[in-house]
Amino acid sequence: MKEFYMNEQLFNQKAGQIKFFLTDVDGVMTDSSLSFFTDEAGKTHEIKHFESLDGMGLMFLKYCGIRTGIISRGNSPTLEFWANILNMDVLYYNVADKQRALNDLQTVYHITPQETAFVGDDIIDLGVLKRVGLPLSVLNGVEETKQAALYVTQKHGGHGAVREIAEKILKARGQWQQVVQDVESGVFKLPPPQLRIVRGL
Repeated sequence: MKEFYMNEQLFNQKAGQIKFFLTDVDGVMTDSSLSFFTDEAGKTHEIKHFESLDGMGLMFLKYCGIRTGIISRGNSPTLEFWANILNMDVLYYNVADKQRALNDLQTVYHITPQETAFVGDDIIDLGVLKRVGLPLSVLNGVEETKQAALYVTQKHGGHGAVREIAEKILKARGQWQQVVQDVESGVFKLPPPQLRIVRGL
């Protein structure tokens, strides 16, 4: 079994090259629990519970010039709402083949694999994890995603794991203290979101 530790020098090198940060949702931005309710019309709706610290971490990445996006097999309209709130650049959802989404993104945005990071937790994420410069897994991920990752978080998905990664990337790039200073002074501000949505690849 692989011992999960961070090669600090390699992580810093990879983090410095990142132009696009991508993440899965269920099990990464949530704790993987699925909640549903049926309304009076008999229609079933999914409820997702997100961690606000993760959301802020993604906005900090965007503020520092790193584009952000979601690649998810999920099909919840909530994802559009959440991605808009976080000022994300792209949302791929209802995606059966995540590698196709990655290929599309890298073509549209002229991003190389080495300039891309991805956080996953399950074997559906392996195709992407093995094709990005900075592959990442959450602590609650399956063994295969941990083996494929350069870094495995100390926190579980849905409990600040994405924020943990965001801070590590920005600290490695020497940008974290500027974020703290700008938030504290009230300078921190993001432009209106321009979310590109791709559904059903």
